[in-house]
Amino acid sequence: MLVIVNPCADGGRAAARWQRIRSRVTEVVGSFDECVAPDRDTVRRCIAAALERGERRFVAAGGDGTVNLVMADLVELAPQAALHDVTFGAIGLGSSNDFHKPRRAAIDGVPCRLDFAHPIRHDVGRTAYVDPAGRRGVRHWLINASVGTTAAGNWLYNRATGMVGALKRRSASLGMIGAALLALLRHRRVPVTLERQDGSHESLDLCNLGVVKNPHFTGILRYDSPYEPASGDFFVHLLVSASLWDTLVALARLARGRFAGRGTTHTWRARRLALESPVPFAVEGDGEIVLARRVEFSLEPGTLAVCA
Repeated sequence: MLVIVNPCADGGRAAARWQRIRSRVTEVVGSFDECVAPDRDTVRRCIAAALERGERRFVAAGGDGTVNLVMADLVELAPQAALHDVTFGAIGLGSSNDFHKPRRAAIDGVPCRLDFAHPIRHDVGRTAYVDPAGRRGVRHWLINASVGTTAAGNWLYNRATGMVGALKRRSASLGMIGAALLALLRHRRVPVTLERQDGSHESLDLCNLGVVKNPHFTGILRYDSPYEPASGDFFVHLLVSASLWDTLVALARLARGRFAGRGTTHTWRARRLALESPVPFAVEGDGEIVLARRVEFSLEPGTLAVCA
């Protein structure tokens, strides 16, 4: 087993959490190899070397960004036959830990998914995009993806400058709140053409779009769709043509796990969805951001075995 530890998660507070529970993790899963990986290149090198020597059990110890990095590298680096035998677990050392919700197990208050004896198959989200310079790229995600206010808030949080940076240094949760408020103050609707999986097109002013496997996001918000890890489709949650007040109301409802039922909200199941806009927009997947002019969301069904 290889445990990839991101000591920088939650503003650097993850390192102390890991040292507190490390011996307890050994009691639960037995001995393991450890890779302390504060950056993406180190994560990738550790995973590539472990796959080469035949390792098939991996644990991401960090926040949701660490989960995304480890998962994406496994999907991209492992040969198809090897990927089928890989099992993926996680230890929530971050601030949001949405991958661990609905909450299952914990070690000294730290959420964990370490039941390698009873893994479940999990769909992997795929975001294919064209950036403002016309370059094509692909990103993978496990929890959810977004465009609009949520993506803008994540972008501001990741940059962590000015007021948001000061709040983030005090507390990751405060940083998230600050980023969300700043994204709302900069509120603007994105003109997009939405292409559904049946080929139909619709032009609209988008405030926020959630493409969701796990309904939990940003630590405190939740859509009202179920968590269906291996259904082969995702839920689309769309907020359109909403004023700043409508957006604030939607966020207040999301804090209580409610979204559907208002004139500006729309929810449906899909396996494919594409967006295009004349202006660049932020696209988020598990907290990681790219800028795009066109994006297509789809799924790779049952790709990964994930600890329950």
